[in-house]
Amino acid sequence: MEMRVAAGRWTPLLLLATLLLASNLVSGSHFRYGTISWRPIDTGDAIDAGLDITSVDFDNLARHTVAFEFKAAYRRNYEWGKFFREQWRLPAGPNEENTQPWQDGGSCYTKDSCSVEVPATGSQNYQMFISEEEAIAAGSDIGERSYLEWQIKLAVGRSYYELNVTGPNINNEFSDTRRPCVSPFDTGDKPICLGTDPSGTVNSYPAGYYPVTQIDPTTNRPVPYDATYPNFVNADTVPCEKVDNADPDYCSPWSQTYGFFFGDNDDNGYPTSTDVVLTITDTNFEVTNVGNYLLGTSSFYHTYRKNGVPTKKKEDFTPWTAYFTGGNRLTYTTERLINNHQGRFRLELTVNLNYPGEVIGKQGYVPNNSPVMTALPVLPVPYTGRSEISANGMLATFQVAGFDPDIDIKAYQGSKLESNEKVYYYLGSPRKMGMLLANQVPDMKYPSRWNREDYEAARKECYQRSCAPTGADAAPFVLVGTGTPGKGATRDGSNAIPAGTNLTLGNNFTDLANGFPLFTYEGTCSECANGDRTCTSLRLLVDGFTTETPLNFTCERYKPWDNKLNLAHQPERLYLDRYSGVVQWETGINPRDVDNATYLTDFWNHRDSGDVSNTKYAKRLAAKGTQPSPEQEPLQPGFYNVVFDVRSYSHDPDCHLKVYDAATLGSISPHTGKAFTLPAPGNGGLYTEAQCKAVDDENMIDIAYVSVPLDFLLFLYPPASWCSKSKCRNTQAGITTFRDEGFYGTQNDVNVLSTGSCTICGGGEWNLYDVSAAGLTDKQLNLTDYTVCLQDDDCKYDFDTVAITPAIEADICKRNTPPKWVDQASAGNDDGNTPTPRLADRPTWSTLRVVPSDPTSALASDPFIDGVPIENVYPGLALFLGQRSSEVRFNLTAVDEDDCVEMQILPIGLFRGYTMYNLDTDGVPTASQACSYASSFAGNDGNIGSTCPYNMKLEFIKRIGTTNQFYRTFVWSANNTLPQVQDPRPPNVVVCFIPFDNYQVGIRRCVNIILLSERFLYWIDARAKLTDVFSGTNDAFNTIVEDCNATRIAGSNENRYQNPCHYTPADLTTFYVSPNHTLEFYMTALQDSGNPPIGIYISEGGTMRANGTVGPPEGATFEYLEYDDKSGKTHLRDPAKRRFTWTPKEGQQCKYVLCFIGNNTRELEESIEFTSTFFWTRPFVPIPALLDERCYTIVVADQQLDMQAGSFVDAAAALPSLTSDCGMTFSMWFYPEGTTTMSLATFGYTKPGETDNIVYMLEWDPVTAVVFHDGITVQDLGQYYRLKFSTGQSYIIQTDAEFCVNEWHFLTFTIAPNGNFVLYLDGVETTHYSDDDRDFHVVAVETGSMPVVDGKVEIIGDILNNNPGYTGFLRIGSFDAVQTFNGMIGDVRIYSRVLTAEEIGAKQFVPLTATSEVGLEAYYKFNDGSQADNTLGNSVGQFNKYRALPPDTADSFCNLAGDTYCNNVAADSPAGPSETEMKAKGQLVTDLSGNGNHAAGCGPDACSTTSTMYFVFAPSPITHPCPEETLPTVVHVDGGNPIFVAGTGFARSQWLKCSFSMSDGSIKVIKAVHNTTGNISCVSPGSPDLTVSALEVTNGGVNFFTNFQLPIYMMERVVSFPETGGKVTIKDACDMIGTNLFSMGAWVYPLSQSSSALEDVISLIGMTSNDQTGLLSVRYNGARFVVYEKIGSTVTPPLGESSAAPAHNMGEGSGWHYVMLSGNTDRLVLYMDGESTELTATSISLSTCDLELGTTTTGRRAFFGYVEELSAFSGFLEACDAYQIMWGN
Repeated sequence: MEMRVAAGRWTPLLLLATLLLASNLVSGSHFRYGTISWRPIDTGDAIDAGLDITSVDFDNLARHTVAFEFKAAYRRNYEWGKFFREQWRLPAGPNEENTQPWQDGGSCYTKDSCSVEVPATGSQNYQMFISEEEAIAAGSDIGERSYLEWQIKLAVGRSYYELNVTGPNINNEFSDTRRPCVSPFDTGDKPICLGTDPSGTVNSYPAGYYPVTQIDPTTNRPVPYDATYPNFVNADTVPCEKVDNADPDYCSPWSQTYGFFFGDNDDNGYPTSTDVVLTITDTNFEVTNVGNYLLGTSSFYHTYRKNGVPTKKKEDFTPWTAYFTGGNRLTYTTERLINNHQGRFRLELTVNLNYPGEVIGKQGYVPNNSPVMTALPVLPVPYTGRSEISANGMLATFQVAGFDPDIDIKAYQGSKLESNEKVYYYLGSPRKMGMLLANQVPDMKYPSRWNREDYEAARKECYQRSCAPTGADAAPFVLVGTGTPGKGATRDGSNAIPAGTNLTLGNNFTDLANGFPLFTYEGTCSECANGDRTCTSLRLLVDGFTTETPLNFTCERYKPWDNKLNLAHQPERLYLDRYSGVVQWETGINPRDVDNATYLTDFWNHRDSGDVSNTKYAKRLAAKGTQPSPEQEPLQPGFYNVVFDVRSYSHDPDCHLKVYDAATLGSISPHTGKAFTLPAPGNGGLYTEAQCKAVDDENMIDIAYVSVPLDFLLFLYPPASWCSKSKCRNTQAGITTFRDEGFYGTQNDVNVLSTGSCTICGGGEWNLYDVSAAGLTDKQLNLTDYTVCLQDDDCKYDFDTVAITPAIEADICKRNTPPKWVDQASAGNDDGNTPTPRLADRPTWSTLRVVPSDPTSALASDPFIDGVPIENVYPGLALFLGQRSSEVRFNLTAVDEDDCVEMQILPIGLFRGYTMYNLDTDGVPTASQACSYASSFAGNDGNIGSTCPYNMKLEFIKRIGTTNQFYRTFVWSANNTLPQVQDPRPPNVVVCFIPFDNYQVGIRRCVNIILLSERFLYWIDARAKLTDVFSGTNDAFNTIVEDCNATRIAGSNENRYQNPCHYTPADLTTFYVSPNHTLEFYMTALQDSGNPPIGIYISEGGTMRANGTVGPPEGATFEYLEYDDKSGKTHLRDPAKRRFTWTPKEGQQCKYVLCFIGNNTRELEESIEFTSTFFWTRPFVPIPALLDERCYTIVVADQQLDMQAGSFVDAAAALPSLTSDCGMTFSMWFYPEGTTTMSLATFGYTKPGETDNIVYMLEWDPVTAVVFHDGITVQDLGQYYRLKFSTGQSYIIQTDAEFCVNEWHFLTFTIAPNGNFVLYLDGVETTHYSDDDRDFHVVAVETGSMPVVDGKVEIIGDILNNNPGYTGFLRIGSFDAVQTFNGMIGDVRIYSRVLTAEEIGAKQFVPLTATSEVGLEAYYKFNDGSQADNTLGNSVGQFNKYRALPPDTADSFCNLAGDTYCNNVAADSPAGPSETEMKAKGQLVTDLSGNGNHAAGCGPDACSTTSTMYFVFAPSPITHPCPEETLPTVVHVDGGNPIFVAGTGFARSQWLKCSFSMSDGSIKVIKAVHNTTGNISCVSPGSPDLTVSALEVTNGGVNFFTNFQLPIYMMERVVSFPETGGKVTIKDACDMIGTNLFSMGAWVYPLSQSSSALEDVISLIGMTSNDQTGLLSVRYNGARFVVYEKIGSTVTPPLGESSAAPAHNMGEGSGWHYVMLSGNTDRLVLYMDGESTELTATSISLSTCDLELGTTTTGRRAFFGYVEELSAFSGFLEACDAYQIMWGN
C-alpha cells in the first residue's frame, strides 16, 4: 500500500511500531550520503588532538595520530533523538569554541527514557530542523533559515543503549556488548543450555558450550566464535545461557550497532570508538526526493596503539580498519529504494600510516594520506537508452570526484599539473555496503530478517497464510534439492527427516552440518501472484491514534534467499571505470518499455570491479550497431544505493620486504571476500615492488593500498520535459514530478535562479510503479503528454486543420537538457567565464583507458566512444594562477539552453580543511571554520592552524541580463598584509564544481588553483651577487654555496665551475662533445618562494614527441635530482635541479641548440608553448618572477690530431703483430698544411746504443708543375704534391704530383707475404677528369714489389720478433725536428693482413666497428681530447670548457640583471673552440680495436720543444655532415642557381658533394665548394618539371650521404603582388596592341579575402585621341573577374563579369585562373579558365597606353596575389585560340 501527500511527492512514512524487539530499534530511513578520509596530523593539530607537545614521547605519538574528516548527509525532518541517541546544540559565536549545552529527545540513554511510543499526555522533544516557512505554517516561531554551524552528536551504541556490560541475572550471567561482532551474521546471542549434549555424543564439547549454529550465507559455514569474545575456547564452540532471550550476550551485532569505531583496542582490550560531532554546512529544505537533507562535516583525531604501543598498522600485512555504521537505509514501499532497502550502512576505510621518506631516503618525513572523495547526496539520473548519448557519454553516465593529497614523486619531479597520486575507483563489496538487509517479509513487517534462516521462516509463514488453498498444509515447502514434501534426505543425503516431524508453522530445522535451511518454498505463485493477499498488518501511530494497516504479499517479490539480492548489492548493469571514476549505467529508455534499439556507440565495461571474469583489461560488452538479444528490460524508477571503494598506493615497505605466508595469513580478503593476488612465483613468498604499486589490481593484498568509502544515492527517473515558451502560454499546471508541482522555472533564492515558468509536460517521475499494469496512457504513466501544453488554448498550431506529427510534439513538449559551462575564450584568459582546461591538460583515451604497454587490451586498437567529445567524459583540469597573500576570485558561468531554467552551481570537491559558505550579499562569510591544513609557516603570523580566516566561498548566484547564463563567483580570501612566504594557504589545491538544473547534472569542472610568488626565480650559477639575495633565508642554498666555495681555488675565476657545485651554465654557453663521449651539465634553479615545486623543462630545440612535448635528443636523459642539506633531509621542490647527460653516437654529429625553462608552477610539458617561451602572459606577476630561459649550443663533432713543427704520436704497440704470415695494411687520413716535404708515418726500430733505423717511411712531397713547349717553360701551374713510400734500403715508389694541400687525403699501403706492394692515395677508383661530369676527384694507385728472402718478405713485425733487443717505433706525424709534419691526422687503422682494393674502397669513408673487423690490430680515432687538466674538475671526455664567462675583473661585481652580461661586460661563449685547448703531448691515444695497443703523444723528451700537438674538433671525410639550412630555398626549375648550405661538420674534401632528388626518382650529384666547416655551396641542377628536391651533403663520396635532408623547391618564377600594392608596367604597349584590336591574358592567383573590393589585375591605361585619360581594366572582386572602363572622370557601369566564379578565398586563395580579355571594334570577350563571356564592347580608343599589372595609384585598389605568363596579341582571339594559349601552345 502506498501513502501520498499533496503535490504527488513521495514522503517516507513515519513509522512507529507499538511493540518492537530491540534488534529493530535502529531501523530508520534518514541516511543519504557519507564518506570518510584521513591524514596524519600536523603541528597545528597537536593541541586539538589532545597531545602534550612538551612530552618526550610527543614525536612518536604524533607520528601515529591521524585526523579523520567525515562528511555525511541525512534526512532533515527526521525525528532526531528518537532512535539513535542523537543530540544537537546551537552554534557557537563567531570565532568561539562551542560550549552550548547538548539537547536530546529524552536523554535516550536508557530504554525507559526513550520509549518508542510517547504517551498522549507526554511531550516530544525530537528535533525536526524545520524551516522558517514550515514553522509559520505550523503556527510556531521555532524555525531556522539555514542551521549553519549547528552541531549534531552521532553517538556510539546498540539499540537504545551504550555498548556496555549488563547483569548479572538470577543465574549470575552477564551480557557484554562492548565489542561489535566480527561477522555481520553473528547475532551475539548465546544458545540456551538444554542440560544435555546436543550432539548426542558424550563429552564432545566442554560443559556449558555448544557447537556454533549460526551460518554465514556467503560461505555456507558456521560463523566462528572470535577469540576476543568472552569465555573463548575455540572457534567452533559457543558458551550457552541458562535464561534464554533474544538479546546479544557476547558482542553487539551489526544489525543493532551504530557509531564510529577506529579499529584498534583500548588498554582494556575493547574496541576504541568516538561520538561524531557533525557540524551542519548546508541545509536543503525542499521536501523532494533529491532534497530535504542536512549536510555536515566532522573532524576528529585518534592515536593508534597496539597493546598500548603507538603502531602504524594492525599487523605486518593488516592495516587498521575503521568504520562508521548506523541505522538502516531508505525503505522500498514508502521511499522507493530499489536495492539495499532498509539495509545497514557501513563507511569502512583502511588506515596505514607510512612515511615514504624513511624508506626511500628522498622525502624526509612526508606522510601518506588517504584519498578524499565527494559527491552530491542524491544524484538524479534520467533514463537514457541505447540509442541516446548523454552529456558524459553513452547511456546514463556520470563521474565522481576524488583525489589523493599525496604527491606522486615521478609526476612531481616532472612538475606536472595535478601531480597528486592516482586514485582508483571500485564498486564496494557487500561488506563495505553494510552487508545486511532487513529482508522484511512482507516489506514494513517487523521484525527484520537479517539472517537467511529467519528470512526463509518468514517466507514460509506468509506463503502458508497468503498462498496456500484453504485447509492445505505446507506442501509447497520441500526439503532442499529433493522436491519431496515433508520427507526426504538433506542436501548431502546424510540426515533424513525424523519420522513424525511436525511441518507446521514455526518449525525451522537447519542442516547443521552443511549450513543450509532444511525447507524452502519451491512451489508456484499461482495463488498469490498479484500481491492481493494479506500476510499480516502493521500498527501505526498516526496523530495519536493507533491504526492497523494491512501488508499485502506478492509471491514473485519474496523469492528463495539469494546472496546477490538478500545481501547488500550494487545496482544492476552499472559499470565503473576504475581509472577515471566514470560510471555508465544501462537503465533502459523509460520505466515501462523494453529497450530493443541498437547501440549508438560501443558499450564498454571499463575494467568493472564487479566483473570478476575480467579484472585487468577493458571488455566490450556490446559493439556499436548491434541489437542485443533478449531485449533489455528497464530498471525500476526510484532510488539506488551506490558505494564506491576508492584506493591509492599505501607506500608500505612491508608489502614487498616481508614474506607473505598465505597458508597462515589467509588468501581471502575480509573486505571483498575475493582471493588475494599472491606473490609472484619464484620470489620466495615476497611480493614485488611493482605488485605492491599495482593499485589497479582489485585483488591486491590490503596492505598495498589505503581505501576510503563513498556512499550515496542515485535517483532514476524518466527525463523531464516542459512546454515550449514560444508556443505555449504556460499558465496551467502540468504533470507533477519528483520535485515540482506542474511548473518548472519558478524557484528563486540565493542559491537558485530561474528564467520563468514552463508547464511540465512529461517525465520527472513515474507515479505508478506496477510495470505490469495494462491500459495506462503516457499521461498516466507520467512519460510525455504534449496535450498538457495545449490546455492554454494559445498555441502556434491550428489543430483543426494541422495534424500533430511526432516532430510537432517534440517541438511543443521539449525534453530537458543538462546545463553546460561557459568556458573562457582562451584558457587562462580571465574574461568572466569559467576557467577552462587547456587542450594539453585534457586526458586522452590512451592515457586513461588503456595500459599502453599491453597490445592485447581491447581498447588499444578500438576508437573512443564516437559522437561524444572526449572532454565530456574526461573533462580535464583547468588552471587558475593566483598570487600569494592576494585574494583568489573567478567566475563559474553556466548556461542551460532549455526554454525554462532553474540553475544551481554547486561545489562538490574542496581541499581539506576549507569549507564552502554561501555569502551574504556584502560578501562576508556567515562564520569562520577551523583550519586543519598543515601550515609549514606556523608561527610566522601567529597562526598555528587552530583558526583559519581564509575560507573558500561562493557568492550568491547571479543571472546575466535576461539570458539563460548564470554565474557564481568563487572567492578565496587572503591576508594581504602578510609577506608572501608567510601565506598559510596551500599553494596548490584542486576545487570542483557542477552546474545543476534541479533535474540533470552537467559535466564536472575542476580547477587547479596555484598560488604564485613574486620572488624571482634564479638560476644558481657563478654570479657573486646571488649569495646576497638568499643569504640567511635558504639553508639549502647556503649549504650549496658553502660546499662549492670550500672547493674553489682562490683567485681562479674558472674554478667556479668545479664540481660539486653543479652550477647552471651561463646563457649562450657552447658545449662540444665527440661521439661515444659523455656531456653532462646541470640546470639548477632557486626561488625560495614557498610555492614549490620549480619545474625545469627543455623548451626548444629538443626532439618533438608524439604528444607534443619537447624532449632531449635521442639517447640523452634529463633527470631531476635532489639537494641534500646538513639535516639529512632532501629538497625536491626548491631549489630544483636536473642533470642533462648525453653520450651521442656515431652519426649524430651535428649542432644542437637547446633551451631550458625554469618555471615555478607545476606545468604539464604539453601545455608549454615552446615556440614562444618569452611571450607567456601570467596574471599579477611579471615574467621574470615566473620563469627564466637559458639556451645552449651543443656541437657533436669528431676530433682530429693537430700537430706542428716536429710532434708525433708513438703507436709502436701494434708493430709486433705485423708479420709476413699474413702481411699488413696501414691506412690513415691526413690534412697537410705545409708547403715543404713532410713525413706522414715512419716505421722503424732502435738497436741498443744506436740511432733509429727506418724500415718504412711515408712522405708528402711538393713538386712544381710546369708546362713546356720545345723545352721552354710556357706556364707555371703552381705547386702540386705526391705521396712517396721508401724503405730503409731506399726502395721508393711514388704517385704522380697531382694532389693539393689544405684538404683531406686518405693513404693506404699493403704488403703481402709474397712481397707485392700496393700504395693507394685517396681511394681505389681510376683517376678521371671530364668537362661535362661534376663528380670527379683524383686517385692514385701504385704497385710494386718488396725484397723477398726465402720466399717471404720481411715486415717490421718480423724484425722485432726475431730481435728481442730491438725497440720498435711507429711515429705518426713528424719523424724528427727536421722531417716534420704540419696539419691534422685522423682515423689511423692498422691490420695484420692484406686488405683488397674492394675492402679499402668500402671502408674508406666509414667509421669502423671493431668487433666486425678481421685482423684489425689498432684503430685510432683521436677522440681523446679532454679538458680535465684545465682545473675545471671535469672528468675525462667532458667538454664543458666553453661556458660563457665574464672576465675576471667583472666577476666580483656581476649583478643579477642578466645572464649574458655582468656590468655591461659581455659574457657569451666564443663562436668556436680554440685550437689550443686540449693538449695531446704526453696524452693517451686510445686504441679502439679492443687489443689494447694504445698510443701516446710524444713527450717533452721526444718532441721538439717548439712543436705543438692538440686534439681539435674538426670534420674529416668520414664525419657525418649536418646541413641545417639553405639559402635560397627556392630555385628555378632550369637549374644553375648557387645554393649556400649552412650547418656543421663540412670537411675540406675533394669528395664534398651535394645530391638532389628528382621527381622521376633519379638522383643528381653535384660537387660542392667548401667555404668553412659551417658553410658550403653548390649549383642547383635542372629539373624536368616543378618539384621539391631533397638536398643532402656528403663529405665522402656518392655512396655516403647521411639522412640529414633539406627541401629545395624547384619552381617557375611568378610575380608576387603584396596586399599593400605593387605594379609592373609595360611601357608604350599601344605601339604593339591597341584597344581596337587586342588580346591580353595571364595566369592569376588571387589572395583577396574581400567580397566587394575591386582589385586592378590587368589594365590598359593611357590617353585618348582627344587628350582624355582612358582606362580599360580587368578587376577581381573576391568572387568574379569584372571588366571596367573609364574615360576622363566618367565611370561607366561594368562591361560585364566572368560567368564562372572562382571559389571565394578563405585564406588559402581561390587558386590559379587563366584570364584573357580580347576585343575589337565590335566585340569584347572575357575568357576565364577557358569559358567565355560576351561583354559590352568598349568605347575607349587609346592612342598611347601602358599595360599595367596591379596598381599603386591612389583611389584604385591594389591586386593581392600572383601573376605569371603574361601574353599580349595585336589581334582578336576566339575561344579555341585562347584555350590553346592558356596551356602554352
